[in-house]
Amino acid sequence: MTLRSTGKRAVYTDANALEAIGRALREIKNDDGLTWSDVAKVLGIESDDQAAKYASGLAAMKVTAFGRAKREWNGRFTGYFDRLCEDSRPGKNCDHSGQTSILAAALALSVALEDGEIDADEVRANRATLENARDALEAQLAKLRPTEARA
Repeated sequence: MTLRSTGKRAVYTDANALEAIGRALREIKNDDGLTWSDVAKVLGIESDDQAAKYASGLAAMKVTAFGRAKREWNGRFTGYFDRLCEDSRPGKNCDHSGQTSILAAALALSVALEDGEIDADEVRANRATLENARDALEAQLAKLRPTEARA
């Protein structure tokens, strides 16, 4: 499976999204000794053929089936897809923009703390800045994960 373009950043395409979901379904089926009928039951669909189509990347899954699979298998099901979504974000693999996001959050918190307390309104007003910093910190921590865990 190739989820990367010729550059460093993963590319989010429909085909890559379907492949990430399909890869997870194939691994779960094989690792757990399931049949496509078993997988279809978990997904709440009638056809084992449809489950096999999801696994081969030939069909897009309804959100209700996606939710059932996430509920049943959690990160085993969504791991490849989650990494594709994270790794394909613009600026994701740029440590400079990450540093800027972290420092912007630190400044926002410092300004909010000038009165001695950070209240919910100040957090709400700075939510995007804080979330960007969280993403940047998670990107740094992700460097500690084994390479083979990356899709």
